[in-house]
Amino acid sequence: MLKTISPRALHNLVERDAVYALIDVRERNVYEQGQIFGATQVPRSLLESRMPVLVPVKDTKVVLYDENGERAVLAAHTLERYGYTNIYYLAGGLGAWKAAGYSLVKGVHVLSKSFGEIVGEIRQSAPQLSPQDLKKLIEANRDDCVIIEVRPAGEVKKTGSIPGAINIPGVELPLRIADYAKSGKRIITTCAGRTRGFIACATLRMMGIDNVYDLNNGTLGWQLAGFDLQQEIPEGPPPSAESRKEAGRFAARLVQEQNIPVLSVERLEALRQNARKETLYILDVRTPEEYERSGHIAGAISMPGGQAIQNTDDVIAVKEAQVVFVCDNGTRAAITAYWYRQMGFSNVSVLDGGMDAWANSGLEIERGRPQSSPMGYFEASEKTAKVDADTLKNMLNKAQTMVILDVSDSRAFAGGHIPGARWVPRGWLERRIADVVTDKEIPVVVTAQDRFNPVYAALTLSEMDFGTVWALDGGNTSWLEAGHDLAVGLEGTEPDDWHVHLTEYGPEEAKQYFLWEESLTHLPAYMGYFRRKGILKDPL
Repeated sequence: MLKTISPRALHNLVERDAVYALIDVRERNVYEQGQIFGATQVPRSLLESRMPVLVPVKDTKVVLYDENGERAVLAAHTLERYGYTNIYYLAGGLGAWKAAGYSLVKGVHVLSKSFGEIVGEIRQSAPQLSPQDLKKLIEANRDDCVIIEVRPAGEVKKTGSIPGAINIPGVELPLRIADYAKSGKRIITTCAGRTRGFIACATLRMMGIDNVYDLNNGTLGWQLAGFDLQQEIPEGPPPSAESRKEAGRFAARLVQEQNIPVLSVERLEALRQNARKETLYILDVRTPEEYERSGHIAGAISMPGGQAIQNTDDVIAVKEAQVVFVCDNGTRAAITAYWYRQMGFSNVSVLDGGMDAWANSGLEIERGRPQSSPMGYFEASEKTAKVDADTLKNMLNKAQTMVILDVSDSRAFAGGHIPGARWVPRGWLERRIADVVTDKEIPVVVTAQDRFNPVYAALTLSEMDFGTVWALDGGNTSWLEAGHDLAVGLEGTEPDDWHVHLTEYGPEEAKQYFLWEESLTHLPAYMGYFRRKGILKDPL
């Protein structure tokens, strides 16, 4: 039986240190425009794949919400179907929350970005260099500075960065920085905007490197100043042994001075054995390549340290859960744990000796990328009729009456769909299907960008008494692999789930974004959490 929670009761829950998860089941674009502080966004189409990772203990208290409660109820039914036993939905949704006088916040990764502003603007831990001053510095003598782009390589490859920069992402930078600091050159960190640059710059200054600055507003600020980006940014060279040792000494000092708990291999294994009862997040903060090639602890989540600090809401959904950081020897893990503790995460620790110690203990190590199917997929697949790509192509060639239904998000639909397919996002399937399929006896073939959502959506339609429903086996990928063309574009569809990423902002969007981010330290809705945690003590 579904349970509701009132706005007042949820507000009281949010204001105290309790074990629970708050899940916003809307799409990213509407979530960005207004959400409850601390919520994790999981759209309905990703519930089956994301929830086992985000909320692995199924009797955890989970509160779901949307704008009015409609989709939250559907999501609650889905989770109960797969064994979650303590599910609530916000009565009246965000409409009731706002009517009760409670605040919403805007943006994505709000906790991390708000904290980044505390680091950069209130603590003044990351001295700024304007784009104009950096441009003059480069033109005067390019060899006098080292510009380090701290975003992941994949993101930098899409957007480019400052001309002459090198790419050393996140907590990889402390491992390598001694090799650059000894030259005496000025060091400039940058990211797309502000937060990751603030954290990287502040970390280096904590290491005793004074000649380091952060590029004000990052690559977007550089472009707003009228300067061009360089598309190809080389990766920085591997660290020397001495540079790694210097980073290790810094991390050890952090652990000691900040009283960061260090867990033995035996203690972590005991926590793993109890993970069905108490939520445990093991975050492997090495590079994805190290995680896959060198091996990792079974169940550990690959999340490079810089992104783990930036994306806390996408990683840690259960408040007050145990979080253990792991790297090769503990250095990168300790630096990441430090920043999590600074953000108010109390139950964080580091694996003593890292993966080196784990491997020496003889405990199991997994290699490669973990392969798993979403919750209930095999059961749903057994109940669902399927059609392969060639059979569907033949049916279309014969002009057989049917509706091809694509339940991807609009970006995926625009990127490639079967010609003639109709779009209904899975999150709205039950409510919008009647607008597309007016007669339940018309055959329906369900597809999507991935291979899982067609099965789940087809099962939903069958349970809604649609007569003939097939799932395209393998989704749109199988159609493409069979040699058939996909159409590109929206085909007259007017999407309401289109999210514009920060790296896609134009000049006006970038200006508005910086006005928002620079205002965060002055807004109680964003700073209230940090004051309650004792992180921010000065009056607003």
